Amino acid sequence: MAKKAVLIGINRYQIPGADLRGCVNDVKNLSSVLRNIYGFSKKDLTMLTDLKATKKAMEAAIHRLIANARKGDVLLLHYSGHGSNVPDDNGDEADNRDEILCPTDLDWKDPLRDDWLRTEIDKLPAGVSLTVIMDCCHSGTNTRALPQPDAPRIERFLPCPLDLMASESGRALKGRIRTSLHRRVQEGGRKRDVVHARIPEVLITGCRDTQTSADAYIGGSYNGALTFSLCAALKEAKGKILYSDLQERIAQKLKRGRFEQAPQLEGQRKKFNRLFLSPEE
Repeated sequence: MAKKAVLIGINRYQIPGADLRGCVNDVKNLSSVLRNIYGFSKKDLTMLTDLKATKKAMEAAIHRLIANARKGDVLLLHYSGHGSNVPDDNGDEADNRDEILCPTDLDWKDPLRDDWLRTEIDKLPAGVSLTVIMDCCHSGTNTRALPQPDAPRIERFLPCPLDLMASESGRALKGRIRTSLHRRVQEGGRKRDVVHARIPEVLITGCRDTQTSADAYIGGSYNGALTFSLCAALKEAKGKILYSDLQERIAQKLKRGRFEQAPQLEGQRKKFNRLFLSPEE
């Protein structure tokens, strides 16, 4: 059984005013937890930060993680950075929007779409455990205003310039801006912030579709509120915690920190009562 992870954290963007502050710390904190608590070896951790986290490098790392997986493996994909969404380009989205991750070299005309990520993850071999953690947001308002670099909290969302141009021209684009990185096929309804969906991975995201994920000063340094709370919960539990309990523990920590975001847990119902990063049964 192999344990492998791809950890992506981007503070530096090639877009003026878009830099974040806590994403590289998120990668450092989570990699420490994976090594010290879950037994991941350093050679099996692929870490892409700042200018190394290009679209090409991110796609290659994610592809290798999935393509090289074998039955019994335990995999983790973590992304910490800006999220956004753009008009759907192939008509497969009911609300006419595609969610995107934002690499350091983000090109709005050629973004890293959720369509590509969904296609890659759906190639996951049977018997492989994959956990996906997204400390970013895909919701927000069409505003050009960006906070000052020393602001206590920064939203991890980049407004799409196509929406800005449409808004300023008075011709709004079709589609509602939403947050789900993965298109869901639900087995049942939403219970609190837990969604039962027929997807091969277990997905943990930083916020609801009406909220944003915070990049904030926490514990003496800048961090993502989701990743900081997740790492703290895993350390407290010494690695022995169910996915469902982890989601609740993170939510409690965010609430105590006065963060308005509510973490989401998505996946097959039977997996919620498994230990975090445990192999498939």
